[in-house]
Amino acid sequence: MSDSFPFSNFEQQHQWYQDIDNANRNNIFCHCRACGYEWMDSKKEATCVKCGNKDVESISAWQFPDD
Repeated sequence: MSDSFPFSNFEQQHQWYQDIDNANRNNIFCHCRACGYEWMDSKKEATCVKCGNKDVESISAWQFPDD
């Protein structure tokens, strides 16, 4: 196994992606660059819920500590 590939089989890789999807559920911080509105969502490719703009910055909030 290569050092650059951390999974020993397809099932482990699939489970890792599933775990990331579960962590992202309702846990993506979104910020509209047009109107400044901020909200939590489940998808990174969000459209602003206030003004409809597609220029939205999104960050997986679970990546940051709570303190």
